[in-house]
Amino acid sequence: MSGTRPPLRPEPDARGLTSADPDDLADLFGAAWDGMADLASRVPADQPSRLDGWRVRDVLVRLGSWEEHPSFASLLDDARHGRVHELDDTRARNALVIAAHHDATGDEIQQALLAARDRGLAFLRSPEVTTIGREWTDSPLGQLPVTGVLLASAFELAVHALDIAEPGDVPPGLLDAGVAALVDLTGALAARRGLRATVGVVTPLGTWATGAEPAPSRAEPAPWTTVALPMVRGARELGWPAVEGYAHDVLDAAAGRQSATTLLIGRRLRLHDITALLRLSPALDEVTGLPGGPALRAATRTLGQTAELVGRIGDVVRGRG
Repeated sequence: MSGTRPPLRPEPDARGLTSADPDDLADLFGAAWDGMADLASRVPADQPSRLDGWRVRDVLVRLGSWEEHPSFASLLDDARHGRVHELDDTRARNALVIAAHHDATGDEIQQALLAARDRGLAFLRSPEVTTIGREWTDSPLGQLPVTGVLLASAFELAVHALDIAEPGDVPPGLLDAGVAALVDLTGALAARRGLRATVGVVTPLGTWATGAEPAPSRAEPAPWTTVALPMVRGARELGWPAVEGYAHDVLDAAAGRQSATTLLIGRRLRLHDITALLRLSPALDEVTGLPGGPALRAATRTLGQTAELVGRIGDVVRGRG
């Protein structure tokens, strides 16, 4: 690892952003949803999105809180009563919600987005955030704390914002919250895999980093910590394995919206300490909803085939693909 900064070492009971100050979490979550509501007010609802066959209206409707879309409320109710949360068919639910509200007005869409924001903020500002919020539950990304599932929505929001608008039109707070959620999920997946790793994402909006450790015992979950480092001016100064680039490029690469290979060749993304980053690939590749593993393998192939992008790679570039 480059630099002299010591790696992040989580406390034994750390759960990433779930363990952060609830007021800070509410600010981060609120900024993401306020940014999406603001964007929704400016983008024509019937304009095509970059998702094939989806209009802007379709993207926004599926994000809002409707009677047919009670996912977080259902998850929270199960957690309160100690029930196992059953995952539904996301595609089927999206289709039902879009069909039910295909003619929703702009005001109705705004209200649905703000309702989703308010439900989340009410939980983050309640005493339950330090109790139920730390309980483990099933999610499309595997077992996560309840609060972690809620915060992960910022990643989805940011990617969908880029589906309906140009990067320069997306509020910075929304993009930064999306990166924070992505980094936190990376830490959670690394911890689940039993990895000891520290990795950061550096963008002009700020720097987020996560550190994971193996579980202290078989009876305890593995810890990870996620922190914001606003004064870091670049990945080299950070001194940890990192991905560096514009927030929208980082998000698009992680979501599979853009090719990591293309972004690397164009120097829009830069990888620092690829050897350490590659150790995360098996953990990320386990989850189909967050295709970071394939992106890292694509990056590895690119670096191997385009030697001028890095000074030396050695024999460590072996990806699984």
